[in-house]
Amino acid sequence: MPILEIQNLNAGYGDLHVLSDISLSVEPGEFVALIGPNGAGKSTVLKSVYGLARVIGGAIRFEDRDVTKLPTHALLEEGIAYVPQGRIVFPSLCVKENLLMGAYLLNDKKVIEANLQSVFDRFPMLREKQKAKAGDLSGGQQQQLAIGRALMMTPKVLMLDEPSLGLSPILQSEVFTKLKELQNAGMTILCVEQNVRLVLRHADRGYLLASGSIRLSASAEDLAKPEVMEQAYLR
Repeated sequence: MPILEIQNLNAGYGDLHVLSDISLSVEPGEFVALIGPNGAGKSTVLKSVYGLARVIGGAIRFEDRDVTKLPTHALLEEGIAYVPQGRIVFPSLCVKENLLMGAYLLNDKKVIEANLQSVFDRFPMLREKQKAKAGDLSGGQQQQLAIGRALMMTPKVLMLDEPSLGLSPILQSEVFTKLKELQNAGMTILCVEQNVRLVLRHADRGYLLASGSIRLSASAEDLAKPEVMEQAYLR
């Protein structure tokens, strides 16, 4: 049974209709990629799940429960984490303070400390830099911080929007290596990514979107075929 399932989703912003009858699913432990040209609606899929876009029709189900109308904080409590585009951190706060912001819904100090140490174990750099201001970190370090903050609630599904954006090829590779490590530890990942070849090297399968609709669902290997890339106008 899918842990996350989107059924005939129509969504957009205000009067703008972006997604048309989108249906997709993510199984527990999978790494699923959403790819497609700019303006395809990839980010809107994630924002629809997280209550940041207007759902016009369809349903979003998590662990076989309808969560379409749940507010963002309730989705986080359910176990869905979202890392938005742009490495959003609190630049004037230190690394540790940024991570603790990700646990603001938790009241048990022991649980918070245990989660913090778990994040430090997965991202040793964050432990080393825990007293440094987030604004002084490199782009790749800030992305690791943004992911680490999302993990502070020990989510069951991690959704990411363009995690490689603005990073050098080396840092892009480092970030996706960390994501693969998370998947290998049992995390379910749904990732929007414009660097198609990079994400398909790490994903199990994916969906190709164009003009707000799903054009193809296939394994990562099949999606990476040159003829598919050419057809989708991807680089």
